[in-house]
Amino acid sequence: MSGDHYRVVLPDLTFYQQTVACQFACPVRTDARAYVTAIARGEYERAYLIARETNPFASTCGWVCGAPCEAACRRGKIDAPVAIRALKRFVNDRYGVYLGETGEPRQPPAWPAYTGPTRAFDLGNTTLPTSRSGLSAARQPGDKTGKRVAIVGAGPAGLSCAHDLALLGHDVTVLDAAPVTGGMLRLGVPEYRLPRELVDLEIQAILSLGPGLKLQQALGRDFTLADLRREFDAVFIAIGTYKSRRLNVEGEQLDGVLRAVDFLINVNLGGYNLNLGRRVPVIGGGNVAMDVARTAARLGHPVQSGGDLEVALDVARAACRLGTTQEVHCLVVEDRHEMLADPFEVAQAEEEGIVIHNHVAPKRILGDHGRATGVETLNVARAFDEHGRFNPQLIPNTEKVWECDSVIIAIGQTGELDWVRPEDGLEVTPRGTLVVDKETLMTTTPGEFAGGDIAFGPRLIIHAVTDGQRAARSIHAYLQGVRPRLVRKAFFTPISKREYPNVGPLRGSLRWPRRQPPALPVERRIGVARVEMAFDEATAREQGGRCLICTLNPIFDGDLCILCNGCVDVCPTDCLKLVPVSALAGDAQVAAVIRLRTAEWPTASAMLLDPTRCIRCGLCAARCPTEAVKMESFRFTEEVIFDPQEDVP
Repeated sequence: MSGDHYRVVLPDLTFYQQTVACQFACPVRTDARAYVTAIARGEYERAYLIARETNPFASTCGWVCGAPCEAACRRGKIDAPVAIRALKRFVNDRYGVYLGETGEPRQPPAWPAYTGPTRAFDLGNTTLPTSRSGLSAARQPGDKTGKRVAIVGAGPAGLSCAHDLALLGHDVTVLDAAPVTGGMLRLGVPEYRLPRELVDLEIQAILSLGPGLKLQQALGRDFTLADLRREFDAVFIAIGTYKSRRLNVEGEQLDGVLRAVDFLINVNLGGYNLNLGRRVPVIGGGNVAMDVARTAARLGHPVQSGGDLEVALDVARAACRLGTTQEVHCLVVEDRHEMLADPFEVAQAEEEGIVIHNHVAPKRILGDHGRATGVETLNVARAFDEHGRFNPQLIPNTEKVWECDSVIIAIGQTGELDWVRPEDGLEVTPRGTLVVDKETLMTTTPGEFAGGDIAFGPRLIIHAVTDGQRAARSIHAYLQGVRPRLVRKAFFTPISKREYPNVGPLRGSLRWPRRQPPALPVERRIGVARVEMAFDEATAREQGGRCLICTLNPIFDGDLCILCNGCVDVCPTDCLKLVPVSALAGDAQVAAVIRLRTAEWPTASAMLLDPTRCIRCGLCAARCPTEAVKMESFRFTEEVIFDPQEDVP
C-alpha cells in the first residue's frame, strides 16, 4: 500500500507463470509442483516421467542440483521450502536408471509410442511432449538431416546438447580431453555426493540415442577448431572451467599449495600420491571449498596411486578416527550469512569436523625450504562495499598465522583458453570466458557455439543443461535454415466444489515441517560412503504433501459478486481485501480499467488478492453464495518450434 492507495497489477500469463514459482525458477522449466504432488498421492511412475520430461540429467539433479526451484518455493515464505530436490531423488531412485543404495541398473518406465512430431499425451493434470525436450521439428523419428556436429566437452552442457541434436536427426560426435565422461560431474563433484554409477547410466542413456564419443582428445593438443571446421558443419564448445583462480599473494608458488579443481580431479581419478599432512587450511567459502574441505578430511594420509581408492580412503578415515586427527579449516573472507556455499553444505562440513573461520583474508603463504608451512591472514571488517561489490576492507595489524602441512585454494575457476588462436576469430572476456550471443549462444565465429561454464563462468548443473538445450536449438536452426520460436500456452481448468478436496493441498499440510533427507552418521562416513540417504516412502509422501499447489488459483467474477464479504471473512491468511476502486493505483493498464469502471459505477469496489499469502485452501470459493469465486487449475507449456526462414516476417 502506498499512501492511501493500493498498488495493484492485472494478472496476465507471466503473472500466473510466476505464481508457479518453482517451475518458473527452473532453468529447464521442470514442473516440480506436478511431480511433488504426484509423489504425495503415491503416483510414483507419473512423478518420474514429469521429472524426466525436460532434463536428461534428472537423476543426477536429484542428488546434487543447487535447486533454484526450492529458493523460489512459496512455501518458504510461510516456514520452509518443499524439499523438491530430495523428492526428485526419491522418485528417480525408484523409477530411473539407478536403484538407490544398491546401484543396480535397470530400464526406466517406457514412454508412450511416438505417433507424430508434436503429439502430446496426458498424465493426469500434466501434458508432456513426447520428444522429452520441449522440441518440435517437422520431421519423422529416425529421419537424418545429413549434418554433422562436433561437441567439445562431455559434461552436462555438451551431453544435453548431444541429446537434443540426436533427437533432431543430426550426426553428433562428442570429444573430451578426460579419460572419462561427465565433465565436472565426475571430476569435480566428490563421489560421496554423487555415485559414479548413476552418472554412467544417465550418460549411457544419452549415448544410446546415437551420439559418438571420443575420449582423451584435447582441444589444442589433439585437434584444433580449424580441424573441426573442415570435418563438421557446426561446433559446440562446452569444455567447462578447469583453471583455478589465483590468490596473487606471496608464497602461492610453494610446494604444498594446491588448487581446488586440480585436487578434486586427482582425487576423483585416483591420480598421483596425495599426502596432505595433518593441518590443511582451505581458502574459500563456496560450495567447491566445502567439497574440497570435506574431501580433504577424508584423505589426510597418503593414497597410493594405482590402488583401490575406496579401500585406501576407508583406511585413511579409519586411521583418523583411531587418533591421527585431521585438522581442516576453511578461511573465509565473507561473513557467515554472505558465504556462497549452501548453508546445508556448511552445516554438513561442520558436522564432519571442518572448522569455518569467517572474516579472515589471506595476506601471504609462509614457507620453509620451498614448502608451505603456514598461511598469514588479516581480519576483515567487511567483505562488500556500500554498493554491494566484493571489496574486502582489511584491518591492519591483525596478522595471524595458521600453521599448515598443505594449503588448498578454492576461490573460483576460470577457463583455460590456451587453445584459442588468432585465426579462430573467437573473442575472450577478461573473466576468461568466451563471448557468445546471449540468445543463440553463437560465438563471434559463425557456426561455432559455446555454453556452460566456458561461456558464463561456473554455475549450477541445471544451468549447464539449459545451455546445452539452447545450443541444440540454435545449431539446428543454423544448419537447417529455420528459426526457433518459443510458443507459450496457458490452460485454466475450472474445479467444482465437489472435486476440490481431491486436488487441493492436503488437510493439515501447514502443520508438517520440512525434513532434511536422512544422513549417514558421522562415524560411518568412511571414504566415499554416501552421506545423504534417500527419503523413505512415508516421509516422501508427507514432504510432497507440503506443496501448496500453486497452480490452483481463486478466480473472481465481478458480475456475480454481491459484496457480501464472505470470502474475506473466511480467509485464514487474510489474503483477500475488498476496497473501493478509487483506492487503487497501478500502471497504465490498471489506470484504464479504473477509469472504465468508475465511469460506469462511481462507487465500484475491487477484490484484491495477495498471491504470496494465499494457501489455495478454497474456503473463499466454498463460502461464496453466488459462485463469484471459483478455483481453477492453471498450467503452462513452453515448446520450441522451428519455422522456415521465408515464413517468418
